[in-house]
Amino acid sequence: MTRGVTFRTVFGGPSVPLDFIEELTRLRHRLRGIAMQYDFDLFVVVGGDISVVTDPTGIRLPRVFLGRRTATAQVQMNTDDVMGVPDPRAFLYTTIHAALTELITRVSDRDNDFDADGERAKIEFLIVDDIGERESKL
Repeated sequence: MTRGVTFRTVFGGPSVPLDFIEELTRLRHRLRGIAMQYDFDLFVVVGGDISVVTDPTGIRLPRVFLGRRTATAQVQMNTDDVMGVPDPRAFLYTTIHAALTELITRVSDRDNDFDADGERAKIEFLIVDDIGERESKL
């Protein structure tokens, strides 16, 4: 059985910029092909005009299930961040990277056979841009 990164997304309304939706779709496709030691399942909530997210952007409710080799979390994106960020790609990639890194750390804390460094290396592209420099969250 191939394990990897999957996520479901809820958009907070029609005001979410199309760039956000397109970048999230591209990101989902890039992550789909990466084999991981655990299933990493993210529920991504993108704040908008109908479902407003006022909490800071970040990970919520992280859980690790050793028996099922699964780690799950909710990733909330603050409405003001979504509507005001000048570079949706950098914002999305660094936000998802932070969430996955947190889950990898949590798995590593509980599973001694888990290769956390190897898993982090697989997702490093999320914070390194096309010319090899680290991107910022903006």
